[in-house]
Amino acid sequence: MEGSAYQEPATLQRTRTQSPDSTTFLSGNHKPTRSASRLVKSHTTTYDSSNTNQNNEGIGDSGKVSVVHYEVAPKKEASSRPSRSMDSTHDDYKTTPFAYRHGRRYLRDPSIAYPLPVDLVELHRQNLRTLLLIHVFGTPFCAPFFQHRTPRKVLEIACGSALWSSCAHDFFKREGHSEVSFTGLDIAPLAPDLRKQGVNWRFVQHDLRKPPFPFDDGEFDFIFVKDTVFCAGAAGVGVELNPLTELVRYLAPGGVIEVWESDLLFRCLLPAPSTGPGVRKDDVKQAESTGTYLICAGTPFAKAQNKYLQDYNVWAEKAIDKMDFTAAPCALMGLTFSSEPEVYSSVDSRRIAIPLGELRWEREGIGGAPPSLKKKTSRGKSDSQKASSSQELRVTCEPLTPDQLDLRRTALLTVLGLIESLEPLLMKESGKKQDEWNRWWAALNTDVLERNGLSNGECLEVGAWWARKV
Repeated sequence: MEGSAYQEPATLQRTRTQSPDSTTFLSGNHKPTRSASRLVKSHTTTYDSSNTNQNNEGIGDSGKVSVVHYEVAPKKEASSRPSRSMDSTHDDYKTTPFAYRHGRRYLRDPSIAYPLPVDLVELHRQNLRTLLLIHVFGTPFCAPFFQHRTPRKVLEIACGSALWSSCAHDFFKREGHSEVSFTGLDIAPLAPDLRKQGVNWRFVQHDLRKPPFPFDDGEFDFIFVKDTVFCAGAAGVGVELNPLTELVRYLAPGGVIEVWESDLLFRCLLPAPSTGPGVRKDDVKQAESTGTYLICAGTPFAKAQNKYLQDYNVWAEKAIDKMDFTAAPCALMGLTFSSEPEVYSSVDSRRIAIPLGELRWEREGIGGAPPSLKKKTSRGKSDSQKASSSQELRVTCEPLTPDQLDLRRTALLTVLGLIESLEPLLMKESGKKQDEWNRWWAALNTDVLERNGLSNGECLEVGAWWARKV
């Protein structure tokens, strides 16, 4: 992915179509937009306009206009038998999964605690996040097991728009492997038909809360899971939804599972973060090129300094706790893999901090600029000379490249989109009324987009975890 892919997208405008007040419509292609169950045809009147002095262009050669009149039908008596549209069965929610609330589209099933909308705006945010992470990690997956053995069948869990499957297909195709088949599973039909793009693709609509899934045991060589923290919480109280526990049965022996997650709360990355021992050279090189930071056990963090992100963290943590979600999945995912040594082997991970802006200590060169921005002046020096090299960093730090700045701006846009998607929950926890919330939201955008209010180190923390089935 080139840096140009991270140019700030045009502002998404929400449009709402309202039915006209009039019940008179010109015949032809003009149709009434009121509910068909309430509008009935009354009568048709034909006017001869050939003798008038008005411009009749577009009316037709005959000079006649037919006007169809509609009237609102009286309401029928309420039936004691519930209609199918109001039936709360699972099949009904499967065929009609969406409902509109707060001006946005959500999953309609009230038993699903999934808090995010499923409209175009949210799908766009999730697509940006997917593209961002693929660029940060360098490829659509981090597991190193496919260099000599390409998977035959791939399953994407909670696929959404299936953008990841499309990107993975393109990756394998560039490597000369166009025969890989992809299956996407989600509770709602949000994915396009990727077969039209040349992908060997199928979509399976299934509720993640209701195992077993409609697959054969050992059917897949690779299972990919991304950002399912809200899906797991949506299973409800008393229902455990651990993707690693259920999905292992659908992995072939030696198959690979990989999970990507992003934390929902934000912290500040402090100066001079170290990479730690045992870090792969390729991972360091990728972090250098993208202007991001690898996270290890010794990486220094502090609480967010931006007052608006402080507000968000307080409100989001309260709302997430009430819904039994995990606000910091990146801190727990490694433990989840490690707790099942009899099932998974070759467990590994990669965690990254993506700054949400240009950091002050990067500009000042206080020992914490991305390695790619430091001139390696300590090569061939004695230990005492190397110890003094931190002083040189104050004057040898270079600015971020346009691609690195674009990447950070994209990360920020996905964060703002998340806050906007969680608006109903956050507004409730904040106790703000709509006008108060609007002022807070406007002030947040002004601070982070125009005043560089995230220069203290606020970052988006993401991670990838992978393992092989024993």
